[in-house]
Amino acid sequence: MSAKDDLTRQESNVLALVAQGKRNAEIARELFLSVHTVESHLYRIFQKLEITSRTEAAIYALENGLFSKSKFNGTTDDSATRPNYHQTIR
Repeated sequence: MSAKDDLTRQESNVLALVAQGKRNAEIARELFLSVHTVESHLYRIFQKLEITSRTEAAIYALENGLFSKSKFNGTTDDSATRPNYHQTIR
């Protein structure tokens, strides 16, 4: 079993948001958690993955598909899901 499999769904969510560069308070707001809970998740994530920094966490998330490269570098193409406001209304 890989370390990725050892992460809970919530830990994976926290890890993905860390990879996006979000701070603990932002992660807490987005996931409806307390900052303390986010910190606890990060502590367990770091232990499970045997890492010591947010940078290592972001790299791990990227390399293991928890966060797509396109979102990481800001080049997502979400045009399929984004409304087209330039479309003529009939």
